[in-house]
Amino acid sequence: MHRHFRFAAALAATLLLGGCFISTGDLIPTADADYPVADDARFTLHRLDETGARTGETVGEVRVARAGDRYTMTTGEDGKPFTGLMKEIAPGLYAVMAREADGDPADGNLYALLERDGDNWKRWGMVCPDFIALAERRGARLSDFGVTVENSDCMVKDFDGLTRALLFAHEFGKPDAVYVAE
Repeated sequence: MHRHFRFAAALAATLLLGGCFISTGDLIPTADADYPVADDARFTLHRLDETGARTGETVGEVRVARAGDRYTMTTGEDGKPFTGLMKEIAPGLYAVMAREADGDPADGNLYALLERDGDNWKRWGMVCPDFIALAERRGARLSDFGVTVENSDCMVKDFDGLTRALLFAHEFGKPDAVYVAE
């Protein structure tokens, strides 16, 4: 399970989310989800430098469509689809949960943080070692967020811990990319 999921998580992180946190089950129930992105929205993903300016590197195009009670996200023409949900955790800040569309829900989900900026979305996409380093620099422990490390992944067990970790990353970290609406 971990090998397949870690590959899927790495792919999702690279292409879509740049996520840090993983769970073995859905931490955002469909009944609690928010849907701030319009059906059939299209974005261009741009990398940001440490100052928040675009690096000039365009990662790719992303399409977000609503499929029932979940979003489906794809990149480019040959992009593998991912399915997911969003939940607002603070004004304009959203936890994003995603997994491969054809993946087994039991394999778990990848989580990231997006901040709405008009029609665009800033992404906090640090990887687990970056989150650990950020927590250590700020005097926080992973247990403060209910996070454990398994196979180099930051595992979260509940939505409250995920929310604390994402809000911490927002307050003390920096966005690494921006989704620009087309």
